[in-house]
Amino acid sequence: MELVKQAAPAPDDAAVLSALRRVQQEAARYGVTSVHNCEGSAPLAGLQHLERAGELSLRVWQMVRKQQLSAALELRLASGFGSPMLRIGHLKMFADGALGSATAEMLVPYEDLPGVGVASTPTEELYASARSAALQGLASAIHAIGDAANRRVLDLYAQLRAEGIFTPIPHRIEHVQLLDPADLPRLAALGVVASMQPIHAPQDRVMADLHWGARARYGYAWASVLRSGALLVMGTDTPVEALNPLANLHAAVTRRSADGQPAGGWYPQEALTLEQALYAYTQAPAVATGEAHLKGSLTPGKLADLVVLSRALDAREPDALLETQVDLTMLGGRVLFERED
Repeated sequence: MELVKQAAPAPDDAAVLSALRRVQQEAARYGVTSVHNCEGSAPLAGLQHLERAGELSLRVWQMVRKQQLSAALELRLASGFGSPMLRIGHLKMFADGALGSATAEMLVPYEDLPGVGVASTPTEELYASARSAALQGLASAIHAIGDAANRRVLDLYAQLRAEGIFTPIPHRIEHVQLLDPADLPRLAALGVVASMQPIHAPQDRVMADLHWGARARYGYAWASVLRSGALLVMGTDTPVEALNPLANLHAAVTRRSADGQPAGGWYPQEALTLEQALYAYTQAPAVATGEAHLKGSLTPGKLADLVVLSRALDAREPDALLETQVDLTMLGGRVLFERED
């Protein structure tokens, strides 16, 4: 029997709208009021439909895929364009692959496998796209996992800076999972945002130790990134991981999985304090998108986007984060979710 591979059909408009409505409900249950969305044109069209209908209950920083760049340039879209509910964000691109598939691009070969991973987009192509976008005010957010990919992206951003090409908001690197120690100071020096996902560390630690060996010491190096002076932004990488900030906060402050492994935490010197993790999950994303005057903290004059938790967060009891529930979520002073006993 001959098997023929076929691509899954694209979801129709009704399916996209249904999915977006479910996502909004889930976000409210987790106390999430703003997201940075990396999906493509179909979700954007759905979000626009919901906003026009008055149904959008999640503030969205909508990234532009590389495949959409020509259209974005033609429309002269810049980072921050839009409404308080839906704004154009960064140009999203990929420098390399992933840790699990051993396609993260490395400076030297993997510990257990031959090869140095994959440069999924050549440097010249990344640079040309980032430069074209930056010239009209559209900042870039480039996925980089391996130390070689992160260095390539930092070199690219350094070149744009040397040419005097700046954007209204800073460029960023998505994941920053492994940095060569020599590159740590460059994030702050270049004004590049480190967008990292704490839940990945306890989930990926076995693979990281296997593939990277001693180099894993500078994997998921949140504390080192902060000490370097860089702006650290944290998220969940949904749908790769669950949309649950509290689980991510737990990973950030303990470097352990929900079942307590490894005891003492994986490279615990890279753990954050609870205050640092909360800032990275709330105020830092607003700073990174130029919206700190609107949101990120409960301050007079800002949007009343807030969450009420079932208990006060206590740095002395980090495991209690996993038992904490969301009691209430508000967006602009409007109640989106209220937990029933």
